[in-house]
Amino acid sequence: MSPRAARWAGLLITVLLLAAAAPTAAGAPCPGAVSCPYRAVETIGQRAEGTLRFPQAIAVGPAGDVYVADAQSHVVQRFSPTGEFRSEWGQAGTAPSEFGAISGLAADPAGNVYVVDAGNGRIQKFDAAGAFLGQWGSRGSGLGQFSFGSGDGNDKVAGGAVAVGGSYVYVADSGNDRVERFGLDGSGAVAFGTLGSGPGQFSRPRGIAATPAGVIVADDDNHRVQVFTPDGGFLAQAGTFGTGPGQFEYPYGVGIDGAGNVLVLDNNNGRVVKLGPTLSFVTSFGDAPGPNQLRYPRALALDTAGNSYVADTANNRVQVYDPGGRLLRGWGSSGRGGGNFAGPRAVASDSSGELAVADTANERLELFDPAHLFVAVLGQAGRDPGQLTTPTGVAFDSAGNLLVADRDNQRVQRLTRGGFPLGELGGNLPSGSPSAFSAPSAVAVDRQGNAVVADTTTDHIESFTPDGTLAMTTGGPGSGDDQFDRPAAVATDAQGDIYVADTGNDRVVELTPGGRQIRAWGSTGTETGRLRGPAGVAVDAAGDVYVSDALNNRIQKFTPAGDFLTAWGTRGAADGQLISPAGLTIDCRGSVIVADRGSNRVEAFLGAAPAVACAPPNAPPVPPPPVVVSVKVPRRTGLLTQGSLVLAVRCNRACTLGAHLRLAAAHGRTHTDASAPTRRLRAGVRTTVRLRLRPRGVALLRKALGKHHRGLVARIAIHATAQVPPGGLAVAPTDYRASVRVTG
Repeated sequence: MSPRAARWAGLLITVLLLAAAAPTAAGAPCPGAVSCPYRAVETIGQRAEGTLRFPQAIAVGPAGDVYVADAQSHVVQRFSPTGEFRSEWGQAGTAPSEFGAISGLAADPAGNVYVVDAGNGRIQKFDAAGAFLGQWGSRGSGLGQFSFGSGDGNDKVAGGAVAVGGSYVYVADSGNDRVERFGLDGSGAVAFGTLGSGPGQFSRPRGIAATPAGVIVADDDNHRVQVFTPDGGFLAQAGTFGTGPGQFEYPYGVGIDGAGNVLVLDNNNGRVVKLGPTLSFVTSFGDAPGPNQLRYPRALALDTAGNSYVADTANNRVQVYDPGGRLLRGWGSSGRGGGNFAGPRAVASDSSGELAVADTANERLELFDPAHLFVAVLGQAGRDPGQLTTPTGVAFDSAGNLLVADRDNQRVQRLTRGGFPLGELGGNLPSGSPSAFSAPSAVAVDRQGNAVVADTTTDHIESFTPDGTLAMTTGGPGSGDDQFDRPAAVATDAQGDIYVADTGNDRVVELTPGGRQIRAWGSTGTETGRLRGPAGVAVDAAGDVYVSDALNNRIQKFTPAGDFLTAWGTRGAADGQLISPAGLTIDCRGSVIVADRGSNRVEAFLGAAPAVACAPPNAPPVPPPPVVVSVKVPRRTGLLTQGSLVLAVRCNRACTLGAHLRLAAAHGRTHTDASAPTRRLRAGVRTTVRLRLRPRGVALLRKALGKHHRGLVARIAIHATAQVPPGGLAVAPTDYRASVRVTG
């Protein structure tokens, strides 16, 4: 071979080697696909990686590693003592190393980690790196069984906690009102405690800590802590309901430091209470008003230096305090932060490629630009116009506004891209009429601007003209023609035909625009072409149909007539894998974008569908300034004489204000509450708000305080929501909380 030929051959070999070594698209080699139908996978939102969603479990290992888990992310995360993210393990599911809601963590001296998998009613055991070692337990009330609660959402909190003391594992079995003790391998179960308020009885025990010498239990609904021998013999108790020193309102977590002090997480009072070895009150911390104030803390762990690591649950972070209660540091990225999700159910794309995501468990929508960069949050939890309760469907209308299937508010709302409410579909129709929604689960808009809605509870499909007039209604419960079983998604094609993900019947149904059934395809199964719980449907520019096959954890593609074309996806949390995929959409660039509900993220499969010309992007809405509330207490005397507390309140922008007062004697055993009617304030104008006390409450306080009338503590809570002009971007509300000492 000539030198020149040799050089060319060497160059060719180099090119081939570089091509072989080059990184392939994320998610390659296309899990679940025989022939990869997309060129790359893009993930939107953090599954975990330092993101916290209602953390309720924390433990410190013998090497100083901090383990944190929460109710919605289905993973255990490992951090350094200073909060550096190190690793994670687990995903949603029921198999070993998979989790439902997690409510408790503990580490033993060998570094093994015990997890209260509340959603699955069991304890799982891992080594320090997350390798599965074993599990025990099931749902029930027998010995070795548990009743923790599902943890399905913030209002259905998972109970249960775990602690290691000596050679035993102790579990707070909240729903069964008892403590169970096991060997380190889950063997030898014994139980102590029954429902009640007497010594040794429990009412939903939530927290537990242990040493070789004994066990301490946070007896939540009895507002106390109790101490036991390792065999369950009652030793002591402390605490009553209230806000004073040594009192608690629903204590969740408990810990023991090296000196024998007991630290209690006083959940509703938002603080850590420190008790001495004899359970006498020492101090409390964490409740000072300001950005570092704890909100519903629910788990704590201590390191060898006596520092407290607190799961600051409602703030989605970890706070670390020294033995004296001084804040040292904190960390955690909130699952409510912009660009993160909790259980997303639906996605929609407009003609420019802008995305809207129904961030279902966070009760809001999120907007992303065509490059999938976060733009804005729209809405918040509530029932007022513009507020949302379990949004499960979203679509862009022909004017660029958003239609939202606001399921648990039983309505479909129309919002501007700034979040301002424009009205409701069918909102002027009487209850009980054919189009009065019960649980609208999905919405789509056809090329003529008509809106199509699936109602899960009534098994109806309805369509409305652009002005909101009812145009068609069809369906009813069943599996025959024009019948459905929990329809979860709808989509339309270029001709206006409607495709329905008929979830309970494991099929896709095609309807004419007038609601007459054309065909149906699919049957229950795991083979390609079959479906289990289809939860999303979309149609591409060529008319092919894509289905989120939720229980098979994959996407399937069909011809318009229902003939199978291809599929991709397997169960898992890696790029290209899916766990219970829900709604999906196809953008103008041919990306199939899926709400990967079980992993709290959205995945975009680039190039999986034909592309079309993209319209120019919309101008992004300008984020408005937040609501800032300033409060002054001009008079701190004469409360019992005047019967009210007067506040001077000002918002930096026009706002709607609600105010509440809790007034208590310094010992905290006697209190009275007051609220002010909701009112509107103009921007920058200081207004007087008067919180009037009830006469009976005043009398009780006066009697409790005695003749000197001293030692009143007022806890003020103010909720301010910005008034948003038409087309304006929704603004997150502000909560103002403060405690002031006043005289009678």
